[in-house]
Order: sequence, then structure tokens, then C-alpha cells
Amino acid sequence: MTAVALAGLLGCRRTPPPAARSPGEAGPPTTAEACRACNGDFGVHGLSPTPTCNCRTRDAGKRCRGKDDCESECVGDLIEREVTDPGPPPRGAFVGRCAEFTTTFGCHRFLPARGPSPAPVPLDDPPAQLCVD
Repeated sequence: MTAVALAGLLGCRRTPPPAARSPGEAGPPTTAEACRACNGDFGVHGLSPTPTCNCRTRDAGKRCRGKDDCESECVGDLIEREVTDPGPPPRGAFVGRCAEFTTTFGCHRFLPARGPSPAPVPLDDPPAQLCVD
């Protein structure tokens, strides 16, 4: 029962994940004019009624196998697989594309960071969708 409740809570969070930033780097631009510098989208995003800047990433659309391959998120909505061991169960990596914006709103399959020496993962259970609004 606890696992079901926890899965429900994790399935939809109301605040966007923090954008990937270098130490000491300032937050996102706070005006429409400044937002143009990052080729961002200035406006209302998600549930917040306050206009904010959602900067575009430099690696949007690049193939990725995990969050650490991207400036922001690795989105694996198409559940593309790269099989390295036919199994059973087949093992390898889920493949996605780097997100267009620093914060990706909506329901998506976010591929987690894999670390410096990633091991193949079972491909019979794709990551769950997570909703960011």
C-alpha cells in the first residue's frame, strides 16, 4: 500500500526540477528582454501564474541514454532501446533525446543519470512517466 501511495506522489510533482547549472551561475533571466539572451520562452509555464523564462538548451534533440548526457533532461518518451545483451530479459540502455528547454513541463519518461561507468539495465520495464506542471 505504501509503495502505491509513494508512486502516486512521485507520479506528479507541482514544482519543476532545478535546471542544471554550474556552481555560482545565476538563475534564469527574470525579464522578457533578458530571456532573449538564452533564446528562451518568457511567459506562464506550468501551474504558476507568474511569467518566467524557460531557457532553451544547446543540445536539444541530441541522442541520450541518461540525464548526464544532456544540459537539462533526457526524455525517453518513445521507449527506444539499445540492446547490448539479448537476455532474457534483454539488457542495455533506454535511449531518448535531450530536452529543448531547461524545464520540461508535462508528462514524460525522464531517463535518469547513468554515472561514469553505466551498467546495462533490464529493458523489459521502461521508466515510469513523471508529470511536471
